[in-house]
Amino acid sequence: MALVSPGVQVSVIDESFYTPAEPGTLPMIFVVSAANKKNGAGTATAAGTLTKNAGVPYLLTSQRDLVDTFGDPIFKTDTSNNPIHGSELNEYGLQAAYSYLGVANRAYVARADVDLAELEAVSTAPGADPKDGTYWFDTSISLWGIQQWNGDSVLNKGQIFTNKVPIVITDTSLVSNTGSLNTNGIQGDIPAGSVGSNGDYAVIATTTLNKIFYRNYAGTWVLVGSSPWAKSWPTIKGTVANTTAPTNANLTINTTTVAVTSGQTAAQIASAIDAAGITGISAAAVDGKLEIYGDLSTSGDKIDIADNSTGSAVLKQFGIFATTDSGTKTFHIPKLTIAKHTQIPLYKDSDTQPRPTGSLWLKTTSANLGQKFVVKKWNDTTKLWETEDVNVYSDNENALFELDRTGGGTNLLTGQIYMKSNVADATDPVGTFTFYRRNDIFPTVITGNAVTANTFTAGAKSITISATDKGSAAFSTGVAVSFTPAQATTDATLFATAINNAGITNVSATVTTDNKIQIKHALGGDIRFTDTNGALTAAGFSVYVSTTTGTPNLYHEPGTDGNTNPLQFQASLWKSLTYTASDNAITDKTANGRLWYSSVVDDVDILVHNGSEFVGYLYDGSSGQSATASQYYNSDATLQTDPAGPLVGATKPLLQSDGTALVTGDIWIDTTDLENYPKLYKFNGARTDLPIENRWFQIDTSDQTTEEGILFADARYNTTGANSNEAGKIVDLLSSDFVDNDSPDPALYPKGMLLFNLRRSGFNVKKYVRNYVDLSAKNLRFNDQSMNDYFADRWVSESANKSDGSGSFGRISQRKVIVQKLQALVNSNDDIRDTDTRLFNVMSTPGYPELIGEMKSLNYDRGLTAFVIGDSPFRLEANATKLNNWAKNTANAEEDNDDGLVTADPYLAVFYPSGFTSDNFGKNIVVPPSHMMMRTIALSDQVSFPWFAPAGTRRGGITNATSTGFINAEGEFKSMTVNEGMRDTLYASNVNPITFVTGAGLVNFGQKTRQLTASALDRINVARLIIYLRSQLNQLAKPYLFEPNDKITRDEIKASAETLLLELVGLRALFDFIVVCDESNNTPARIDRNELYLDIAVEPVKSVEFIYIPLRLKNTGEIASL
Repeated sequence: MALVSPGVQVSVIDESFYTPAEPGTLPMIFVVSAANKKNGAGTATAAGTLTKNAGVPYLLTSQRDLVDTFGDPIFKTDTSNNPIHGSELNEYGLQAAYSYLGVANRAYVARADVDLAELEAVSTAPGADPKDGTYWFDTSISLWGIQQWNGDSVLNKGQIFTNKVPIVITDTSLVSNTGSLNTNGIQGDIPAGSVGSNGDYAVIATTTLNKIFYRNYAGTWVLVGSSPWAKSWPTIKGTVANTTAPTNANLTINTTTVAVTSGQTAAQIASAIDAAGITGISAAAVDGKLEIYGDLSTSGDKIDIADNSTGSAVLKQFGIFATTDSGTKTFHIPKLTIAKHTQIPLYKDSDTQPRPTGSLWLKTTSANLGQKFVVKKWNDTTKLWETEDVNVYSDNENALFELDRTGGGTNLLTGQIYMKSNVADATDPVGTFTFYRRNDIFPTVITGNAVTANTFTAGAKSITISATDKGSAAFSTGVAVSFTPAQATTDATLFATAINNAGITNVSATVTTDNKIQIKHALGGDIRFTDTNGALTAAGFSVYVSTTTGTPNLYHEPGTDGNTNPLQFQASLWKSLTYTASDNAITDKTANGRLWYSSVVDDVDILVHNGSEFVGYLYDGSSGQSATASQYYNSDATLQTDPAGPLVGATKPLLQSDGTALVTGDIWIDTTDLENYPKLYKFNGARTDLPIENRWFQIDTSDQTTEEGILFADARYNTTGANSNEAGKIVDLLSSDFVDNDSPDPALYPKGMLLFNLRRSGFNVKKYVRNYVDLSAKNLRFNDQSMNDYFADRWVSESANKSDGSGSFGRISQRKVIVQKLQALVNSNDDIRDTDTRLFNVMSTPGYPELIGEMKSLNYDRGLTAFVIGDSPFRLEANATKLNNWAKNTANAEEDNDDGLVTADPYLAVFYPSGFTSDNFGKNIVVPPSHMMMRTIALSDQVSFPWFAPAGTRRGGITNATSTGFINAEGEFKSMTVNEGMRDTLYASNVNPITFVTGAGLVNFGQKTRQLTASALDRINVARLIIYLRSQLNQLAKPYLFEPNDKITRDEIKASAETLLLELVGLRALFDFIVVCDESNNTPARIDRNELYLDIAVEPVKSVEFIYIPLRLKNTGEIASL
């Protein structure tokens, strides 16, 4: 502002323009890893591995920062802890970044959206993680404690218990809903007849009520402890077979007389016993011996038997009485005891009530093969199943007593679980078990409905209440509670007051503000109610059914139900546990987009074109939609191809899998070379001029046009659309002509062509796609069948076919998926294209040569501001011919990969070979060349500048590997040194060798770029100088934008450029330079277009790569004369 009165005004004009320093070596590293990994401390999920953060470029400043963001790099090992070199699941990029940050303090890392953990080899289709808090009853390691008694004498190896391992049924298809009380001891579910053999035990674990069954001599499944079970074992068993009664006699059985006639057989006497109609008693002749049975209705739990013949001759004759026996003898029926290992049942002959063979002891504690029920809970934070403590008790009151003797429930936490035995509290216990879970902490509270004037009918009301208490395993004596309603809203208070006045320990009642009666057990124990004349029901208390029906925490008293009169209730914080029983870890429905790498090599579904459609290899032409059979089907099974499908193995087959002769059309898949799986061969039986082993002819997997070719595509998952929720058996698919709607169009292919069904076959990568099938449409590939009842989801091949049309399998299929995700990251990520906020000058995708082309494109998108470090394949052998073929791309590969090096660019360098080092856990690992070179370049830049070659013994030393080499066909690391001949081959192909130099160790011994025509830019130091200059000049020129386009501005920008370049001359980057910015290159036409041209020519300093030293020999004295 202008001064008005005398004074001084100072203004500052900033004309101190200069070029800021470059950020130093700052790489962008593209990586893949498992998702949801733990951070380095193991305390939380590493943020960089979350799906939502895929593609985010993280600027990391230390190794600790890296492991906190992405977790420790993972390198896979086999079951013997040997490293799996070259595994597609190894996290090469993270290890390279970790190594780089050991010598530098900044690096960008961006992770592709792929979860390497999903590419772990598994044989069955994976599901999703369960929901947090899901319970799994692990039946594979649970023990049922079934101890079967042998009542034989000690001399006959009896008087002992034997542990019995049951068949545990978790599949509802193995359950039959045909049980009856009289036959099976239970109404409803019993094991199917196809399960087990006579004498086996089985447990149905398909519902929350676990039931133990025994399969008796008649092949009938009976509930353990029930009357039919008791009758499955003889209470009295004769020891003499095929004899007859020696005399007439009267047998007295439980006071009933049974007449026996001389000469009667065991079967005839058994019929007479049955005809006598003795309660609970039956008899049979088994193997010619007389057996008498008793069930739970038998009087006194026993059978008293006497024989009035002289000396009890009849019973002695059949071996029921010993020679010394006489009078009446008592036999006790089979018994079930459910008790701890310390409470051994008294079944011995020397005990008061000896029990017969077949009696059981269900041992409820884990000692000596007792019951051990393993329940696990899913923790979604740790991603682990956590085992819960589970004990067995007879009822809630015993559980309260045993688990909290001093508190009666106050010390029990939500989630505590116990297993209740004899669930219905039957007087004669049966083998039923249910898990109960503590639903809340104390107190136990039940709340009725709001009481109105019309809630209760007139007349006195009464209920009986009993409750548990600390230090007791039983309910208190029931106390009658009575009140007479006034038929007013105050009835709620009358009812609650009556309960409180009854003085029942721990039990109280209150009325809520909305006039509801609330009854509590102060300790969190149980309360029992007998609703004598319906007062409790009238007050709105009812059995809990769901969150919308019934009173929470209120259930039927065990052994009663809704038909019991009067109704009996039990208030409790114990609630039946919701869980899934399985012998395998349970999963949720497979998540959309979930990947699956199937490890199964010999699951192969191959179809054949029958002239109109693709059908199963052995389709008969009548059982499906197509009327044309497969050309390999024959009604004579001995003349058709292998009944089990393709023969898969390492040995050339000479017979079919069932031992019959090979026929034309049989297929063999050779597994000796899994890197090139599948090597397919077809048998030609017509070539009788050849030995059988030479009649196998290889199928050209790249032929998708002729009748001898093979197509690789998704076709089907099972034999129908409706059952495609699970994988069909290969043998069933052989005879099926069903295909999915996305199967290849048969009209495009000739008769005889094979179709390798990728959807059902193994050893490849698939992705789960929900609602893949349009259920409203028709299946155009299967006779326009309606897809209304189809399973909507499908596994869809994710690993794309090779460029020649053959399929991708094994490791290659894993790599295909990973590379696709990395390419998507580099090609489509806008964040990494932001040159204003993300400044990086080196790029690499360690371990993936396939990304070289994508990184080149990204570099051009960013204005060529970075140098790309490319890798050579792990499995590229140290052989001059193979090295030359790969570097020159003689295989005509379409992208940079194991087959060839395609990309050429002056801002790209490729290195060979791979390195050998150790990971963060000390395991030996193989790392790509970029792992070594990023660190080497960083160290070179720390002691020099980007325009110095990061090569040779001064600046090219490798500090993060101990040797170099390649991975051979056996998956082993082959250590080697790149000799001069191989170095010459590599250098001639613009690939830089990393080799061992005596006295210096491992050294990068090349600095060529992939500029294939000779120029200054065919060297790394020059290319990086130009990248540096491009960045510096860009920053130098920006302050002059919008300045007047006149001589003053041109002179200023020229002076700034010359200052920069002069400094570079002093720093050994340039020999010389010239800068032009005047009227000669800023013509009036250019000025009118608002353009300013600053022309610069530079002469970059070249590095010394070839040293020639001619050595001349002179005669004595000749040099002095010169």
